[in-house]
Amino acid sequence: MFRSRNVIKEAAAASTVDRRNLLKAGMFAGLGLAAAPALAACGGGSAGSGPGLKWAGWDGPPQSEVFRRFSEKMTEKLGVKVTYQQVVGDYLSKLLPQLSAGAAPDAFYVGDIYMAKLIETKQVLDLTDYLDSGSAAVRLDDFHEGLYRWCRPADGSPGLYGLPVDCSPLVFWFNKDLLAEAGVSTDPAARFEAGTWTQGALTDLLDKIRATKKRGLVLNGSNWFDWFGWMSTFGGTLFDESGKAVFDADPKSQEALAWLFEQLKSGNITYSGALPQGQGPDVLFYAGQLACLTYPRVILPNMKKVKFGFDITPLPSLSGKDVMPVPVNTAALSVNAKSKNQAKALEFLGNFLNAEGQRFRLSGGGNAVPSIKGLDDVVTEGNVPAHGSLFNDVAAKGYAVPSAIASNAKVARELPVMVDKMLKAGNETPRSFSGKVVKLINGGA
Repeated sequence: MFRSRNVIKEAAAASTVDRRNLLKAGMFAGLGLAAAPALAACGGGSAGSGPGLKWAGWDGPPQSEVFRRFSEKMTEKLGVKVTYQQVVGDYLSKLLPQLSAGAAPDAFYVGDIYMAKLIETKQVLDLTDYLDSGSAAVRLDDFHEGLYRWCRPADGSPGLYGLPVDCSPLVFWFNKDLLAEAGVSTDPAARFEAGTWTQGALTDLLDKIRATKKRGLVLNGSNWFDWFGWMSTFGGTLFDESGKAVFDADPKSQEALAWLFEQLKSGNITYSGALPQGQGPDVLFYAGQLACLTYPRVILPNMKKVKFGFDITPLPSLSGKDVMPVPVNTAALSVNAKSKNQAKALEFLGNFLNAEGQRFRLSGGGNAVPSIKGLDDVVTEGNVPAHGSLFNDVAAKGYAVPSAIASNAKVARELPVMVDKMLKAGNETPRSFSGKVVKLINGGA
């Protein structure tokens, strides 16, 4: 896929020189896809020499303003004009025709369910040689391993076609005031620190909240991200080494699902699909009508506006003290395999994803978590929430979309629909529920 070693050498050599100037310089501006009305270009800064560099994603304001400033810095660093273009609407359906026509950006965001198709159609560049060059602006070892497996070919062949730009690990948020009113004397974060944040502790907490007529916890949806974590946090094995789903026969997964179904039946946990229209779990939490919420860091800007005390902790575990693997949402940055400016695109990718780039993009925003190690201070800004450093711990142990789902459009499309129907019907056992899901994932449905 990556045919020219000279391109790698150019990118690596430039990175070596540029890294020395990074801290005293800034970066650049972005381009857009000319003649594509769905794209909004965010440019800025003076153009350098040589052909410009376009990169694209789906983020609009306020993140697009950060991207514009980052692009300005990179224009100065790379010596070519760099432009960010926001793709509005259905991202993949607009990106694919541009790739086919040779009019796509040099680098672009890839969603977790898009990557397999782009690898299969040879639209994205294998990053292996660049990362192995020894002079790349970012190293593979910098990243949390569980966050980039979906960027490899689903059939197990070699290659790495993107790297995560940042991430959103699933954590347990709680309203300290509602817990105190319900008589919960030790909150979940304190229990985690004491090594007593167990399944039993959560059940006891939810029982007390239910007695107050408030909602305790909402199962946020029917996609894999919303409920796989309740199996893995209690020690369940979801997939075997070959990538085959096995949680229909795994004892700990079955025990975890049995507990989840009991909580749904008792009313301790409410399925979001059963909530009245307009009552999303995050909205209920902001309004002080929901005691606990499993959600990524993305809600922090809104949480800073609430009037009640709050904090976070990992999901409970069987030991009461461990951070267990749970789902992490992420997206990758990839390089266009047909870009005529691959060396600069690789330089851009390295600088976008390394520590300096992630700190520039994520500091002060309060919504995402770095996808690389060593940036704890980004998620502890202002000491809000008090245990914010746990975002990094959960990301380090977490897992992005399983390959069996990411590589199969039918599974990705039908899984949430199937699960939604079963949860609303409420007549499945853990065994029958997981058996149907595993059959779909493994290709038998």
